[in-house]
Amino acid sequence: MSLYMDAESLFFFAFFGLLTAAACIDMATMEIPDHIPAAILILSLLSWLTGHEPSFRTRMLGLFCVSVPMLILTYVVPGAFGGGDIKLMAACGAFLGWRRCLCAMLLAVLGGGLWAAWLLAGKKADRKDQFAFGPFLCLGAAVSLLWGEELLRWYLSFAGFSV
Repeated sequence: MSLYMDAESLFFFAFFGLLTAAACIDMATMEIPDHIPAAILILSLLSWLTGHEPSFRTRMLGLFCVSVPMLILTYVVPGAFGGGDIKLMAACGAFLGWRRCLCAMLLAVLGGGLWAAWLLAGKKADRKDQFAFGPFLCLGAAVSLLWGEELLRWYLSFAGFSV
């Protein structure tokens, strides 16, 4: 048995660890501390500097493709997202790239929507209650890192797109 682990695996484990910390803290406090997105940004930079995919351009598009619409929506609908959620998705976009970041957000919205429906149906919450969305963002980012490209190809095949 070899104890050797390649750099990409180390980046993945560090990313999963940071996502786990963000999810647990958000569930407990309804806040994501700034040092977690900052650490993900540093991890993204290290990953890029060591030559791992995605490309710099893809990472920069990922930085903005979800976080900017989240920020705009929060200005239009106050309280739609917390600042920690927005910063987390910007950092995740820099690590994942724009395609996987979009996939992560799609999965998060789907998971969060199902959770909200379950809470409403069970009368455990009403329409004005809030819940931590960070855990759904983190789960979406983790799933997207592992299977994002495959999920996007499957999803877009229904619309007749080939990716």
